[in-house]
Amino acid sequence: MSAPALVSDQELAAAVDKLPPVGAVMQRLLAVLQDADASIDDIAALVRVDTALATQVLRLANSAYFGLVERVATIEEGIQHIGLTQVQRLVVSLGGRRLFERPLDHYVISAPLLWHHTLAVAVGSEVVASRLDADDSIAYLGGILHAIGIVALDSVAAARGIAPRDTAVPLLDWERATFGIDNAAAAERVLHYWKFPQSLRRAVCDRYVPPTRETARSAASVLHLACCLAERAAAGLAPEGGLFRVGEPVLDAIGMTADQFGALEPELRYQLSRTRALLRLA
Repeated sequence: MSAPALVSDQELAAAVDKLPPVGAVMQRLLAVLQDADASIDDIAALVRVDTALATQVLRLANSAYFGLVERVATIEEGIQHIGLTQVQRLVVSLGGRRLFERPLDHYVISAPLLWHHTLAVAVGSEVVASRLDADDSIAYLGGILHAIGIVALDSVAAARGIAPRDTAVPLLDWERATFGIDNAAAAERVLHYWKFPQSLRRAVCDRYVPPTRETARSAASVLHLACCLAERAAAGLAPEGGLFRVGEPVLDAIGMTADQFGALEPELRYQLSRTRALLRLA
């Protein structure tokens, strides 16, 4: 059997160009939020560019959830009342939802399941990063974007006329036999195309690698553990079953017991419920 044709940059670019143009907005938001000198005015200027997003920020700020006595009238006031963390979640989540709102026919993944999983991993990344005292600057964004390689390769499969994945074949084996790369490597190339920083690209690319003592607090390990938590919370992706295991070597590496790690699951469920409620209000 001949080797599969490696997915070209042109194929990935064509796949990405079919997606909603949200990469640039998220990239600018990340740059602003990581700037120690950034102000509410800087965030407001970014939000104001997207009329729909600006409307959603004001709607959320004025919702009963925040219980304000006086109505918020400006983006700046809305951001002050919501808080920068919630605004970041809102911008990233709404942008991500546009990316993951269609079914992946070649991966046999429905749109609702894909989005539920994506949001769970994003929230789980923040939960894990906080518990491990790891850098959380890209945790939520990494969680939202971690499956972008699957979305891109699904589009490539459609363009090539490839049959849906045989569910009996392990995910990464099928991807490498079909595309010459797996979705993690594809994600790294997509995020590079969108000009995201290397730290985010490497985290997404290496998320299948189990944590070690040297990498326990890296962004990639945070994603790996968040994906495991998502599976435990019934928000995993069936094709990825068995790829995220937290056994004794991993627990030893991250300095947690099985009970301590298990205790993160209810926290994930609680935070996920709150996040979904906020997005419904927006």
